[in-house]
Amino acid sequence: MRIDKINIENFRCFYGKFSLALNEGINVLVGNNEAGKSTILEAVNLGLSGILNGKYLKDQLSSYLFNHQVVDEYIASLKTDARKSLPHILIEIFFAEDFPLFEGNGNSERKKASGISFKIEFDPAYESEYEALVASDDDVLSIPVEYYRITWKSFARESITGRSIPLKSVLIDSTSNRYQNGSDVYISRIIRDDLDDKEKVGLSQAHRRLKEAFGSDKAVEAVNKKVNAKAKVSNKTLHVSVDLSSHNSWETSLMAYLDKTPFQQIGKGEQCVVKTNKEGGAGNMMGI
Repeated sequence: MRIDKINIENFRCFYGKFSLALNEGINVLVGNNEAGKSTILEAVNLGLSGILNGKYLKDQLSSYLFNHQVVDEYIASLKTDARKSLPHILIEIFFAEDFPLFEGNGNSERKKASGISFKIEFDPAYESEYEALVASDDDVLSIPVEYYRITWKSFARESITGRSIPLKSVLIDSTSNRYQNGSDVYISRIIRDDLDDKEKVGLSQAHRRLKEAFGSDKAVEAVNKKVNAKAKVSNKTLHVSVDLSSHNSWETSLMAYLDKTPFQQIGKGEQCVVKTNKEGGAGNMMGI
């Protein structure tokens, strides 16, 4: 099977619609760090398998998958009379060969072709909850992905699942093991090597205050009341909270960000640059 073209909308570094036509044989993607090379490969694998970072995406939807500019424009519009619709992510894969089971015009171009459409979009079933969120006094600062769904279909508009799709996709990434939980390792080294005891205590206390604020949130209080009522196993109160079971639990909770993006979500090239700079020092950059 050969892929003829890829459409990507609002996925990570791609603002709006991006299209890439592929040639027969081997295709080579060349560009600077953060140009989107890894994102294109991840998008293809996601569209064909529903898997991102080794897990089914339906189990790990994140607002960080959306392009930052699209998100910022949406959030800014909430303070105006011209409120934008919730943004979506779309990945379309057009096949060069004809596959009757995948053939139709169920794509953004509305043309007859064989292919797959993978869309992350707002679920209308949550319309009332979403409107209540927007109307509340709380500022909306990110995409409410809890109101989203994944629509995975062929161009024939037939639903696809990980079990039903007759195609197999494998993303071979030699850096995946090396950079697994890389942000945790990066943060841990900074804490261990560069922070003094006073700074570490300050972080620990800030983490504890975050835990207390989490427990006092109205939504959490409502959940805990329901959890405790359903689990009367002793005279003790059962409730959910953040993990403070170990002395350094705050350390493992920290995540490195570059601007607004978690470390593990940025491009592999920039991960290499950041981590090499930490390893080698600013004046002793190692080549990759």
